[in-house]
Amino acid sequence: MIPPQAPHQHDDLPTAAASLAALLEQENRLLEALDLAAAAALLPAKQTATDAFVRAQAHAKLRGGIPPAGREAAISLGTHLRTLAAENRRLLERGLAAQGRVIAVIARAVRTHPLMAPRYGASGAFAGPRTPTPLAISTRI
Repeated sequence: MIPPQAPHQHDDLPTAAASLAALLEQENRLLEALDLAAAAALLPAKQTATDAFVRAQAHAKLRGGIPPAGREAAISLGTHLRTLAAENRRLLERGLAAQGRVIAVIARAVRTHPLMAPRYGASGAFAGPRTPTPLAISTRI
């Protein structure tokens, strides 16, 4: 069922597909550079473009599908979208793995930092926490 909305420019399947492809290309460039914050900022636009694409597909189906004259271009665009989506998934998984490694490095550094080790005072009782000292972390991802 098509969501009840007034028709707009993205009800045109090629336009909606091209908009989604452009967003995936942009996000893939950011993910390739491991700019995860900028890639995450594209999420609302990507969701909007995906919704428009799904809506345009539904409208095209109701109108009897893609006209024969546009089928070759639609197949090409569909193949391009599948390729972009597969690359997007690979890059997202890579970004999440890198982020996980960074978090693990920080967790290990904090866990092994001297301030985290228990210490005892002259009376043998547990002494309170020490004054925090700077902690530097360096790693290669």
